[in-house]
Amino acid sequence: MNRERISVVLFLLLIIFCTSALLGTVRVSRRMTDITNQAISMSDMGRTDAKSIEKLDAKIDELSQFWQKYEPVVSTYSRHDELERVSSAVQRLRPLYDSGKFGELFLTLHETHDALEHLRKTELPTVANIL
Repeated sequence: MNRERISVVLFLLLIIFCTSALLGTVRVSRRMTDITNQAISMSDMGRTDAKSIEKLDAKIDELSQFWQKYEPVVSTYSRHDELERVSSAVQRLRPLYDSGKFGELFLTLHETHDALEHLRKTELPTVANIL
């Protein structure tokens, strides 16, 4: 009887851990999507004014720092091909901003947004993802 109880408790702990990991990934991707949406609105389809450039610079830094902070955590329990799409898009943002290629930056921000949305949708807590 004790073995059955221990097995049930371990199974429930495993389900709780998996669900919390998936919810963590969803939380990170939602926060990054919000930052990306703010940056997209500041870039105005590749055309920026002097006022928006400083804010856009800050948003790119915020996005990069947030990803650097959470990528090691998320990579322990998420698919690496999904994370690679996000990582490569985030890494291209700073060089594009620094070179003044705001049109390409706008497209890369949209690519980042799409990669984050796809990551969020694939990591939603479903029975298949939990088990």
